[in-house]
Amino acid sequence: MESNITEYLEPAKTVYLPEDAEITEDLIKDLIKIKEKDLDRYRVLQDYYQGKAKITDRQKDSHKANNKLALDYPSYIVDILLGMFVGKPVSYTVAEENKEVMAEVQDIFDLNDEQDENTEIAKMCGIKGRGYEIVYLDEEGQVCFNEVEPENMMMVYNNQIKPEPLFCLYIRDDVRVDNLTSDKKDKVVTLYTKESIKNYALKGGDLSLIDEESHAFGEIPVIEFLNNDEGIGDFERVLSLIDALNLAQSDTANDFQEFTDALLVLYGMPQTDSDDVNQMMVDRVLLLDKAGDKGQGAHWLIKDINDTALENYKNRLDADIHKFAKVPNMSDENFAGNVSGESMKYKLFATDQIISQKQRKFKTALQKRIKLILSILNIKGSSDFDYRDISIVFNDNKPYNELDNINTVKAALDAGLSKTYAYGKLRDIDDIQEELDRQSQEVDAYSEAFKKELDDDGQEVPEDTDVL
Repeated sequence: MESNITEYLEPAKTVYLPEDAEITEDLIKDLIKIKEKDLDRYRVLQDYYQGKAKITDRQKDSHKANNKLALDYPSYIVDILLGMFVGKPVSYTVAEENKEVMAEVQDIFDLNDEQDENTEIAKMCGIKGRGYEIVYLDEEGQVCFNEVEPENMMMVYNNQIKPEPLFCLYIRDDVRVDNLTSDKKDKVVTLYTKESIKNYALKGGDLSLIDEESHAFGEIPVIEFLNNDEGIGDFERVLSLIDALNLAQSDTANDFQEFTDALLVLYGMPQTDSDDVNQMMVDRVLLLDKAGDKGQGAHWLIKDINDTALENYKNRLDADIHKFAKVPNMSDENFAGNVSGESMKYKLFATDQIISQKQRKFKTALQKRIKLILSILNIKGSSDFDYRDISIVFNDNKPYNELDNINTVKAALDAGLSKTYAYGKLRDIDDIQEELDRQSQEVDAYSEAFKKELDDDGQEVPEDTDVL
């Protein structure tokens, strides 16, 4: 029988070339062939996220139950880490003198729905290990950016000690009105370099240049977002455990179904042929020529099920999946609302390491996005600004004990620490200065509303009395 465990999926290989490598049509075709080897892996990972696991391909044996239960661990793992990672939007801070430039950058962020874009790319990285984004100028000269699936992108690096992007290929089907229903389509390939953008048509084995244009970004306008150095997805390392649990759960369902479909055994009826056997499978009756240990007459033939061993096995698999994916089981009683904040830190320690790794990789990519945006703004003369002057802040979105958090802030204030430091401990405040400004405004309004006029002796003056 075919195995129901997914084979090892080899991560996509990164291609390194000499800095002076000539980008020929033959090189582009060779790179496309290398890229095609990764497509099956991306398809398998996307299928798992969408609920199509290896167990769903299991073939049915005649007369046997064949339940196919695919437990939704992949999407659970990705979505939980995604929520903890960018569930609260990334925020950006600059010095006071740079706020006008940041306002321009924020306008571009808003135009491109930056928060949703970040979430989509982070999810893409969680599923497939990497994602891509193309930055471009639209017809009106506005800076735009949009995510692209890794199946369609190939970044090539130079072979220096610290490799830098050399060029990038964007490969997709040439979809037209007249070939929508065609199974095989020609390809369109876009080559991005530091100076230009070239579009090629790939028909059969022939590659031909369609058009070429220069761009003003000063570097390759494509950003690679990595989930980790290896480009591995969040659930990829535990696929074999997920398959094993899917198999165990499906076989358990089969056992119970076959228990329900038990055969009735009748003794003393040996004259049977193949037609009788087939009819027995339909009628769920088994005929024997003599009595067994059950004695004369009839009894039900059922399969013994060791419930305890099965549940222990499945529970162990479930615990291992959470352990090695480093994702907490949020339905576990260990995450009840009355758990102390300190205890929660230790329970989420492994998860924190994954989130920190994601943040470092994502920050590098976000900095390149900002750098590409500023390159256009600087050309337009609206700024002379360095991307490193913008601080990228990832906001914590993990479960916590609210009472403990408030008590921590109160203790800091009681100890004489500054409000800025103390409020920095509050999990629900993203902009501390904004909160301090609001407090100041409320105090001023309160004082104005209750301010009393006093006479020379310091006594309150009635409202209808004029002060001389």
